[in-house]
Amino acid sequence: MNREPNISIMKDDLGTKRYCAVLFDMDGVLVDSMHHHAESWISVFQEYGVHLTKNEIFRREGMSGLESIVDIFREKKMPVPSQEELKKLQLKKLRLFEEREIALYPFAEDMLVWCRERGIAMGLVTGSLRRSVSHVLPERIIDYFATIVTVEDITSGKPHPEPYLRACNNLACMERAVLAVENAPLGIQSAKGAGLDCVALQTTLDASFLTHADRVFLSHRELLDYFKIVL
Repeated sequence: MNREPNISIMKDDLGTKRYCAVLFDMDGVLVDSMHHHAESWISVFQEYGVHLTKNEIFRREGMSGLESIVDIFREKKMPVPSQEELKKLQLKKLRLFEEREIALYPFAEDMLVWCRERGIAMGLVTGSLRRSVSHVLPERIIDYFATIVTVEDITSGKPHPEPYLRACNNLACMERAVLAVENAPLGIQSAKGAGLDCVALQTTLDASFLTHADRVFLSHRELLDYFKIVL
């Protein structure tokens, strides 16, 4: 049985707004990587006597690796290791993560194709390192993006608006004409703080964590159906 797409848009809204660009988060939006990230973090933190759940990782998605490490130690009321030790911890996690094969979500590339065929500019805005972008995204997917903003390209990461403002500037698009696609609270906060409309996918957290998004979708198929309305 086919289920109607979960598109919360009134008929009067149809055609009243069109976007010139779409900015995509990477992990949990284009690629099914967040469980791999979480398992890698959990494994590394166990060496320091810190026990984590996946949700504790998912809630921090969008933060830089180093920032999230510090935040976890502080939340657990444990001494924050030296900068050198933090970088070692991050490198251990990266090595574990890069042993894993990461897959695109079904219909993720269909969304990119739909945008490209209609002349919609696209950008990637991620809290990951550039090496992680190269690891998880095939070259053909990277080629869709006119700009890629990683944590190495900005001073303040998500939830600060700088990553999305940087991408809008790179695309020469006014923020009000840009749509962001996220899956985590800090990413939504970053996009909204930059003045963008933002939709969210329930890939790692349920809708109760995504309330600041303009719309929330259960699947990429449903989001693609929405794209066919507004793009």
